[in-house]
Amino acid sequence: MKKNIIFYVLSTAINKGSILLYFPFLTLFLSLENFGIWSLVIIISNFLVPILSLNGSASILREGSENISKGFYLLKCYLLFSILLNLFVISFIYILSFEKWILYSVIIGFLEGILILLVTYFRVLEKAEIYFLINFIKTLLLFGLVIFAYKNSFTLYKLLDYHLLILFLFVIVALIYTIISNYIVVEKTFFKTSLIFSLTLIPHGISQWIMSSSDRIIIKYVLGTKEVGIYSLAYNISMILMLINSAIALALPTFMIKNYLNWKEQNFDNIIIKIYTFISLGLFFIVMLVFSLDKFYFGIIGYYGQEMIPLIFIIYFGIYLLGLYYFYANYLFYHKKAYIISRTTFYAAIINIILTILLVYLLGVIGAAFATLIAYICYLYIIRKECLKIENNLNINLLRHISFFILISTVLSFGFYYV
Repeated sequence: MKKNIIFYVLSTAINKGSILLYFPFLTLFLSLENFGIWSLVIIISNFLVPILSLNGSASILREGSENISKGFYLLKCYLLFSILLNLFVISFIYILSFEKWILYSVIIGFLEGILILLVTYFRVLEKAEIYFLINFIKTLLLFGLVIFAYKNSFTLYKLLDYHLLILFLFVIVALIYTIISNYIVVEKTFFKTSLIFSLTLIPHGISQWIMSSSDRIIIKYVLGTKEVGIYSLAYNISMILMLINSAIALALPTFMIKNYLNWKEQNFDNIIIKIYTFISLGLFFIVMLVFSLDKFYFGIIGYYGQEMIPLIFIIYFGIYLLGLYYFYANYLFYHKKAYIISRTTFYAAIINIILTILLVYLLGVIGAAFATLIAYICYLYIIRKECLKIENNLNINLLRHISFFILISTVLSFGFYYV
């Protein structure tokens, strides 16, 4: 599992960091307006991925982790129905002559959705290296496209045309590889039941999207663009912990489902949470150290106001709590309680929006950070409560780990604040 987590961390780093590679070159040959449209296409397509793929990755992961044959059957079903759905949607948008960027968003979302279905199956097979390779090659090809487009002064839509072509060819190759490399006897399962499970989890993804994005929108309308920049800077610095969280979210479900009884008997939750806490604190020290060195010697970040270290600390603590959430959510995922996961995330998203509006007015950008932290505390509390209704003998000692994290991270924050 350690090897898988490393590959998943690297894959997440590539996916999350790819935009950082693209945009300096894009701004060199795209106007500000066209760069804005490109950003909008990427954001909307990412939002559409689970919808246009019917969120099939959830069912493939859940059923395939117990029975690979059923996972492969569901992969074929979701590929078929996703293709049919998207052909209809794309035709509808084309016939009604929507704005071009909307059509590109849908097609990119469709192709990325197909790719998500395929790579999820490789997660089921525990082929993390293939998962990594697919993400690495895709990112490398798209980065190469941006460099090529810059040197040849592409227009926005010419760039998007080539983007679609690369994704299409990449999906075809990945699809052929998946089919020819899996000579297994297909065992059918109830597709309707799996579809309901997947669709029920879509609000969960939307709510998480709201929790991670709404604060900056609210800050913009309440405080202005400068404060959005300050908050985004602190948030992006803290986001390094999300690489670990994403790896946990990718690696743990398959491992836990395949080794359910042994997982509980060996108390793997507490073991991994302990490791996670130490890694989180180590990363926090590195983040604070790099921020301080940059402040005094390099000046790359460019802004070092007094609110930055408190902001980083509060946001980072919230992301740490989000990592703990996954350990409880795994059990609900195992028991196919998709509606509980979606309902809980929806409640947390509503809490986040209300608190952000209130606290931003009262405390400024620090208020937004506190709102996110409180929302994640509620998120963890509610998901734990729901999980214990099903797994009433679950023994996860959160208080000890959280207290240790608060103690060390607070000391580090004060230390670097007064340097």
